[in-house]
Amino acid sequence: MHLTRRSYVLVMLTAVIAIAGIWSSDRTLERVWRVPAALLLLGLAIDGLRVRRLQPRVRIATAVPAFLGRAQPGAFVFTNGAARALAFEYVPLTPPGFEVAGAVRRVTLPPAAALKDAVTLLPVRLGPQPWPQLPARLRGPLALAWWSFTLQPQAACVVAPDTLRGPARARGLAAGARVRRVIGAGQELYQLRGYARGDPLTRIDWKATARSGALVSRDYSEDQHLDVLVAIDAGRLSRVRAGPLDRLGVYSNVAARFAEIVTHNDDRIGLVVYAERVRARCPPGRGLRAVAALRQALAQLAVQPAESDPMAAAVSIRNLLRQRALVVLLTDLDDANIAASLARAVRLLAPPHLVLVAGVHSGEIGALARSESHGWQDPWIALAAAEHEERARRQQALLQRLGAPVVAASAQRLEAVLFERYEALRRTRRV
Repeated sequence: MHLTRRSYVLVMLTAVIAIAGIWSSDRTLERVWRVPAALLLLGLAIDGLRVRRLQPRVRIATAVPAFLGRAQPGAFVFTNGAARALAFEYVPLTPPGFEVAGAVRRVTLPPAAALKDAVTLLPVRLGPQPWPQLPARLRGPLALAWWSFTLQPQAACVVAPDTLRGPARARGLAAGARVRRVIGAGQELYQLRGYARGDPLTRIDWKATARSGALVSRDYSEDQHLDVLVAIDAGRLSRVRAGPLDRLGVYSNVAARFAEIVTHNDDRIGLVVYAERVRARCPPGRGLRAVAALRQALAQLAVQPAESDPMAAAVSIRNLLRQRALVVLLTDLDDANIAASLARAVRLLAPPHLVLVAGVHSGEIGALARSESHGWQDPWIALAAAEHEERARRQQALLQRLGAPVVAASAQRLEAVLFERYEALRRTRRV
C-alpha cells in the first residue's frame, strides 16, 4: 500500500491540529486531532475492502507463434467488470524470450469495458514462453491509497525460428520434388541443340534431325540431389550478443532459412546441435516435412553452460551421413580454446564430406584494435584486440588449409554470405 496525496494532506492536517492542541491552553483542542486521524483510518479500511472486488483481468494479444528476432505488435488487454472507472499502474513484464520497454505504465480503465495497452515485442529466445505475473497497484475508490496486487495473464507464446521473407521458399512440395534446370544426364528433356563432335548416338534426336536436315542432339536436366547438414554450436559462447539476438539465435535463424533454400533446390537438409555433447539431431530429408522437423528441433534450443566439443558433433555427423554431403558448421570462429578441437573435427569429416565453417565476426574487436588512444589503458586494449583478431585469422587460415571454406561475417551479413557460398559450391559441383 502507498498513500496518495489526499492521504498525506490528512496526515499533515492531523499533525498540525495535534501541535496546535499541545501549544493551546484550551484543553478541548488536545483531542481534536483524533477526528481527521480516525477519518483517514476509516477511509483506508473502506478503500482496502472495496479494492478487493475491483481488480481487473488481463490477457495478452499477440501473434502466435512469434518469430525470433522479428519485432511484432502486442497488447496487454485489460477487462474491467466493475461499474466504475479504475486507475491503476503496472509493470509490463515479459518472459525471458521477449524484450519490451519495462517502464511503469498508468492506465485508466472505463467502467464495464476493455482497454488495449499496445507494446512492441522483440522475441530474442527460442521455445515456449509462459507469461509471468505483472506487479500492479490500484487506486482505491476514495483515492486515499494505491493498493498492490498482481495480474496473471494466464498466457504462453512460442518463439520459433524466423522464416525467409524473399521469393525463394519451399513451395508446398511434400516430397521436395523439383527438376534442377542444369544440363546433365537426367530423364527430362532440357533443350535441343546442334550436334557436337563426341556426342553419343543415343543423344541424337532423329526426328528433329530429319526436319532440320542437320544432326540435332538432346540435353537432359540433371537430377542433382545433395545432402546438406547444418551443425549448430550451442555452447556457452553462443550466449554472446550479436545485435538484438545472441549468437545461438542468429545461428538458429540462419539454419531455418537455409533449410528453405536447400529444399527449394530439391536437396536434403539435416541438423545436429551440440555443446559438450550432441543435444539434437535430424537426419537429412527433403521437402516441407524436413523443414518442419528442423524448425521443431530448433524451437527447443537453449544455450548450454558448457564448453563446446566439435569432435562429439563430428562423430555423430559421420554416423548420420551415408554419402558425401555438405556440412555447414555454425560456430564461434574467435574462440582459441576450441581451435584444436575444431581442426580435428574438420579432419575427421573431410574427406569424404565438404565442411563449410561459418560464424559471426565481431566488428567491435576490429574497431578496438584500430581506435585512437585517449587514455593510458587504450593502447593495451588495442593490443589485446589486435592479438584476438590475429588469432582468429590464424584459425581461419588453418581451416582453409584443411580444405574447409570459411565464412566470417557480421550477424546482419552472415546469412546472405552463407547462401551465396552454398550456391557457388553447388554451381561448381564442389559437393
